[in-house]
Amino acid sequence: MPRDPLATLAKLRRIEVEAAQRSLAEARVALIRQQQAAAAAEATLLAEQPGEAPVTYGTFLAHGLALRQAQREATARAEAAEEAERAALAEARSAEKVIGTLRDRRAAARRRDAARRAQARLEDALPRG
Repeated sequence: MPRDPLATLAKLRRIEVEAAQRSLAEARVALIRQQQAAAAAEATLLAEQPGEAPVTYGTFLAHGLALRQAQREATARAEAAEEAERAALAEARSAEKVIGTLRDRRAAARRRDAARRAQARLEDALPRG
């Protein structure tokens, strides 16, 4: 029996959706880690008192502000990456729905064809008169 190309495509789409779900989960984890790192950098900056700084306060503050800005930028990149993965997942799910629609249409066409064949057999069985 030949392979059904639609079934093969459906399996491929299912694999793509699962891969997109994994990628989105990984992006969420990366975003959470980045948010935690940004919060830690912010807490370090806010917790330091001028007299406790190991170097001059100006140097500490400049370094802390630069670190905070870098963390914010990294968080923004992680958010963008998560959004891109979310969009990829939506696209994969949409493609998967198309396969479902094609299957439904194919099944409806088969039912119509079967009904037509049955009707034709009934008409052939009727006596002509």
